[in-house]
Amino acid sequence: MLGMPSIYGPVPSWRLGRSLGIDVLFPPKTCTFDCVYCQLGPTVKKISGPEELEGYVKVETVLQDLRAALETIPLRSLDYITFSGSGEPTLNPMLGKMIDAMKSLTNGVPIAVLTNASLVSRKDVRMNLCKADLVVAKLDAPKQELFEAVNRPAKNITLSSIVKGLKLLREEMNGRLALQIMLFHSSQGLGNEGSSEALAQLSSTIKPDEVQLNTPTRPPSEKFVLPLRAEELEQASQKFREMLPSADVVIRSSPRQSAPAEKRRIDEEGILEMLKRRPCRLIDVVEAFGTNESKVRPLIEKLVTSRRIIAVQLGDDIYYEATI
Repeated sequence: MLGMPSIYGPVPSWRLGRSLGIDVLFPPKTCTFDCVYCQLGPTVKKISGPEELEGYVKVETVLQDLRAALETIPLRSLDYITFSGSGEPTLNPMLGKMIDAMKSLTNGVPIAVLTNASLVSRKDVRMNLCKADLVVAKLDAPKQELFEAVNRPAKNITLSSIVKGLKLLREEMNGRLALQIMLFHSSQGLGNEGSSEALAQLSSTIKPDEVQLNTPTRPPSEKFVLPLRAEELEQASQKFREMLPSADVVIRSSPRQSAPAEKRRIDEEGILEMLKRRPCRLIDVVEAFGTNESKVRPLIEKLVTSRRIIAVQLGDDIYYEATI
């Protein structure tokens, strides 16, 4: 793991296998949404588009960091290189140029973008996304009212504009389009678990290559968010398979298999850079670095003692989150 401003990981992903992360925004979290289930916590800077962005990572920075990362991370060990991190990556107007420039360095490793789809109604954003091999787009609600309750979007972002933009993206792109749908219960009655059939119907109009059904497994932004049981997630998947027979429907309990991580140098700063982008369990950090628990635990304990990270209990698991 490298303590760099734009590169983090590789991290194990249930969707993408072993993924090297690219963060094209500066922490703290900057996003067009403030989703109730977000693993990164509340959105610090909620904005409506790139024009409101105060700063972003430059193309040259990403290329420099990627070159340095690939000196210690073999390309053969990666399943994907993924734009994600501390906010909505399509807010960075240079995203398409970054993808084009990176392809000369990545030797065919597929490039993915994880997006909340809030800006796909914009042609410039779709042009950037079309450069990727895989776009994973969020769709959590079939109606505007539920969309506002679950995703808490910035002003002037509507569900109808997102759906229209996704249909256009599907027509314009040559890569694969996946819809990622987060299903959850709520102790306050704001869950979307009862919308599976309506979401499946809406998804069928977009015609994605894949549907990824997920439920919160890391500490959510709001404590009233509760995960679905495995059998509930499976029942929901049946509705999607019925309405989208040509799409691959995958659920959280069926993770992608990837090659074991190769051992690399590990230090406090490297762990902290990863935890800034996603809360992790001790075992997640161990797997990401290809090392063993005896090397990771003392570093985690130092970070907790210095209050640079905190431990959060979720069910039977303990997750570690960055505080800075």
